[in-house]
Amino acid sequence: MTGITKLLWEDLRNWHSSLKKKAHFFVHDHYEWDPQNHHNVNASIARRLLEHGDFLKDGIDEEGHTNNLAHPTLSGLIIEFFYMGTNAMANIFPEVFQLEVPCPAVALAATAIKVALDEVVTEGKEVTFKHDVYANVYTDILGLMAKCDTAPVHHAKTKACHMQWVKIGWDVCYLSCFSTHLKRMLLGMGALQVQ
Repeated sequence: MTGITKLLWEDLRNWHSSLKKKAHFFVHDHYEWDPQNHHNVNASIARRLLEHGDFLKDGIDEEGHTNNLAHPTLSGLIIEFFYMGTNAMANIFPEVFQLEVPCPAVALAATAIKVALDEVVTEGKEVTFKHDVYANVYTDILGLMAKCDTAPVHHAKTKACHMQWVKIGWDVCYLSCFSTHLKRMLLGMGALQVQ
């Protein structure tokens, strides 16, 4: 197990609840669900998304290549969880998250999305997000990423996604930090009232 992989899995005990909650938000926000919110219909939709990893795909490009590991649910969760907030991994380990989202982080986010979809399949019954339960899923996603990297077109697309997510993540992080700093400064000057 690599250093970042070990860190992510071992420290997951501290973060799994937060990651799972964020995954639920993005799953419910970015996939199309039954308008009447029938559990059995949504469970069927979730099963279809899980087939062949479709929950991670974002259609095809103009040349007919699948956009693997590019779904907005995945990118949104990665940016929100790994780049936003003072306790975000990117703030704690900027040297690791500075140029490109690390593959273990992508795989962990994808695994969290799978957990959220598994809960939809079980019609709301809680699914435990533990290493011993989801390690194989995580490993399979890393394998999928390695397989994608063997094809030059997919390697280039994946790298571009990871770099784009970093740029967006840092931009959002800086804006958030600036906004927090500005609020504190204005509160300190008495120019802003707390309500």
